[in-house]
Amino acid sequence: MNRRAFPRTSSVWFSPVRFLLISSILFLTSQTVQAEPLRSKSQSASDNSRPGPDVAVEVRFTDNSVLKLSIREEKIEFMTAYGKLYVPTADIRRIEFGLRVPDEVAKQVNAAVDELGSPQFRRREAASAILLALREKAFPAVFKATKNQDMEVANRAEELVKKFQENVPADLLKSRDYDIIYTDSSKIAGHIESASLRANTTQFGEVNLRLADVYVLSSKSTEPESDVAAAMAPTNMVNFQNEVGKTFVFKVTANASGSLWGTDLYTTDSTLATAVIHAGLLQPGQTGVVKVTVVASPNVFVGSTRNGVTSSPYQQYPAAYRVHK
Repeated sequence: MNRRAFPRTSSVWFSPVRFLLISSILFLTSQTVQAEPLRSKSQSASDNSRPGPDVAVEVRFTDNSVLKLSIREEKIEFMTAYGKLYVPTADIRRIEFGLRVPDEVAKQVNAAVDELGSPQFRRREAASAILLALREKAFPAVFKATKNQDMEVANRAEELVKKFQENVPADLLKSRDYDIIYTDSSKIAGHIESASLRANTTQFGEVNLRLADVYVLSSKSTEPESDVAAAMAPTNMVNFQNEVGKTFVFKVTANASGSLWGTDLYTTDSTLATAVIHAGLLQPGQTGVVKVTVVASPNVFVGSTRNGVTSSPYQQYPAAYRVHK
């Protein structure tokens, strides 16, 4: 064989050291090329995890005030008896919140209940005032105190229970041990883990919605789209008084001349067109769509004057109703 066909430099070019070096460079280059698609997949996954658009809702607070806002959470963490769920906020139609008593409030309630048995009259009176101010958050502890062996504590607790029933809407005093989430196809009981939800409001910008202050959250998609979607209101709710727990949507023209018994909760024979004025939902002569929820009757209906309308007191009735937006 003619050795001149293979110059001496070729043996150097294909030396083992050169071969390993070239192989390493080719391997690293291939890894760099493969890494780019992996980053793109990661980026794509990150895009899928971004929160969706805000969900418009209406919130009724425990003080009976109402605020429209948008929930900014994509999902709500919900602990149930069968495990933890992550419910998409967009799928939620309604949440009925269980009673939440923050630790600092619970301590205040317990201390005030103990003070109901104080030998000093002023301290007993001060404790009663504190408990009444805490409303439904104090009610379970006060109700339990009616069985206290100290008769002073038990008697004062019984008096407080009556005042709660007179001044706090009956639905807020019901036992509320769980949060209940409603979707189009399910009703789930459990507990929302978070103490607050991120929300956005027209009035205040971005806020943290404290769940301890919320009674009901309703998706605005469940509300009637227009006045045409609502039935004309009956004179009163007597024909609906066996429908406790149900909510109806009516188109109402406000009229201040009807008969009315109660405050916030009205007897079912109270004039609906007058109740919407007393409750501050509509002005006389104004027409609008309202929701009417039938509830159990309180022991006593409290009379009051609001928005130019006077309601009368009354004793327990077969049922009651509440008007709201």
